[in-house]
Amino acid sequence: MGSALSRLRLSLQSFRAIATAYDELNKRIQKSPGIPVSDPSTSYWEMPASPIARHGSESILPSHADIVIIGSGVTGTAFSRTLLGFNAADSLQIVMLEARDACSGATGRNGGHITPPLYHDYLALKKEHGPEMAKSIIEFRLAHFAELIQVSKEENILADSQCREVETFDVFFEQEMFDLAVRSLTLYINEMPEQSEAWRLVGKEECVQDLQFSTTVVGAIATTAGSIHPYRFVTGVLSRLIARHSTNFRLFTHTPCFSISSNTDDLYTISTSKGIIRAQHIIHATNAWASHLLPPMRAKIVPVRGHMSAQRPGMGLGRSQSDIGQTRPAGASDSVLTLADPASWLGRRSFVMYSGGMYDYLTQQPLAPLSSQSVYPPPAAEFMLGGGAARGEITEQVFLNEVGVADDRDWSLETGAHLGGALSMYFGGWGAEGRDIEGKSAENLPDNVPAPESEEGRVKKLWTGILGISADGRPWVGRIPAKVSGRPAPRMKKHKGVKETMPLASPGEWIAAGYSGEGMPHAYLSAKALAHMVLGHTAELPGAFLVTEARWKKAKIEDLITASIV
Repeated sequence: MGSALSRLRLSLQSFRAIATAYDELNKRIQKSPGIPVSDPSTSYWEMPASPIARHGSESILPSHADIVIIGSGVTGTAFSRTLLGFNAADSLQIVMLEARDACSGATGRNGGHITPPLYHDYLALKKEHGPEMAKSIIEFRLAHFAELIQVSKEENILADSQCREVETFDVFFEQEMFDLAVRSLTLYINEMPEQSEAWRLVGKEECVQDLQFSTTVVGAIATTAGSIHPYRFVTGVLSRLIARHSTNFRLFTHTPCFSISSNTDDLYTISTSKGIIRAQHIIHATNAWASHLLPPMRAKIVPVRGHMSAQRPGMGLGRSQSDIGQTRPAGASDSVLTLADPASWLGRRSFVMYSGGMYDYLTQQPLAPLSSQSVYPPPAAEFMLGGGAARGEITEQVFLNEVGVADDRDWSLETGAHLGGALSMYFGGWGAEGRDIEGKSAENLPDNVPAPESEEGRVKKLWTGILGISADGRPWVGRIPAKVSGRPAPRMKKHKGVKETMPLASPGEWIAAGYSGEGMPHAYLSAKALAHMVLGHTAELPGAFLVTEARWKKAKIEDLITASIV
């Protein structure tokens, strides 16, 4: 009886704690996320910083532009590149504003995955939107890897961006969860048989022997996907746009936007730390911070703080056990991999690990030298591990505490501790304390390359980033209705100081945001479609992503949060 009462007291205490967290959450999501904090944690992707990290921070802001883009991540960059790809766009004056360093938001802080959720939520998409729209969304997600590879090649940044195909695995440590995933995959393939050859089931033995997971693993589902260095991809594209379009495309970092105003007889007025700039079109590419300038979007796009880490891969991990007998390069150690090791899978795979209602995601920088023309130090097969706060009884309060948080200066002790120890639990061949592959350290770098600053030990860096969670789980893309922006759009008319330009759609505010932690398989093509909309062209985009007043009224963040913790 005493034991039962103790458990009841603990349950009541847990319930009260969650209820308190939920009340605080409701207050947070109704508030403005504000402007991004000026002193965020440093992402390992940003080490060292891009040459354009502070571009335009000391420059004078012009008084007018045709288009003002707020945000310099993958969305703002993709929009700019698409728009500037039209020759007639040379007559447009385009200004990009960034509150902090270039690409210092979620794009430069994510996991580097181009791994779209496919079978995971296909049936839910079908139930809500019908089979044709569900397939359209799946195909849109799948198209991103080819697009990012193509852009990397065209901009000659393939080596720096590390954009590449990988074999990816959903790895399960609970039989019930694995069985459910297999059923979902079977139904998905039945609906989309053209994809049947892209998937395979991985049994426990292969998970242990070839993937080197611990014996607690149950099984995995494998397919192909992509990996990328998101920061170097975006800053690489941006630097080239700045060089090619120096007369009409300007980036101003460290220029936060405080407010927007308009009336039907004037241009939009954007108030910034550098003064006022006026424009016919505003592009909101701020994702989690969108509702700072769009108050009616509060509780429609909600900030959530996520955690990431960079870790050394450990001694012995990365060689398929079935390949241990292969001939090794002369002088190679059995415990430390080399660039020429034929058995290494380092940098060629990515993983999502599911256990106890949680999931963690792992990708890896390549085990190969970058181009000799690169300004960056060579990668050392760093593991990039994120997650730690998802669904599940243990993590409900941790999850609730992160929703509505737009401060990426610090991190949760519980989540940081989890990430610091998770890999040694997942992998059975983690081995003794690792070191960088082939001993790549500061003294090995070229004289002109600044050494990354990172902590000693297995975890090289821990940081946070702010995700933009959509209340209905879908990105918000397109023209923003006046009811949703809270402002009337100005009428099209000539203004002193504004040049005659190529034809554009009528003035307005536009958005591509709310990727719900899946930015890499949603953002680029969403922003590309948005650019076509602003140009008055037909855009290739799933209709379910469009911003409408009816959708805005229907979307309830409470429904999403309840589904996430139940």
